[in-house]
Amino acid sequence: MNRPLPTSGAMGPLVLRPDGKQVIASSMYNKGKAFIGAAILLSRETDSEHSDYVVLHLLCEGIEIVLKGLLLVRDYDRYYPRLHKKPLRHDLKKIALETASAYGRKLPRGGVVTELEALSTLYKQHLLRYGGVSDMHVDPRTIRRDKVLRYVTAVLRLAERPRSQE
Repeated sequence: MNRPLPTSGAMGPLVLRPDGKQVIASSMYNKGKAFIGAAILLSRETDSEHSDYVVLHLLCEGIEIVLKGLLLVRDYDRYYPRLHKKPLRHDLKKIALETASAYGRKLPRGGVVTELEALSTLYKQHLLRYGGVSDMHVDPRTIRRDKVLRYVTAVLRLAERPRSQE
């Protein structure tokens, strides 16, 4: 949808107004949900090794974008400049820790972190998208993700709650 972003600055540099920042944050969050939805749908339709690499990539992409969208919702001006720089970039664990901290929560311990670290390692090195030596040694269907999916589902439920319940 092509709609102008709410900006100010008639003849000077464009500056996003707060409502424009929320449009961007919301769009990012919703795109992330769509990536996660696509991963879930694809995982139900196929059981091939090659497709599962795509499922994992879509899942990781969705997690990254949902969490970054939530950071922008929390404080656009603080987080927008940091989204594409280290330490956040594509590090799912660091993004999850930052998001949990921004919302006054802790990242669950144990299996969630272990799975998130494993997925993050593959994702940030682009090993889920491109072929590499790991393709000869790792069947992506063996990469654990159940706990991360439950965690992400819980995050989405919290994010979708009406504000009056917070």
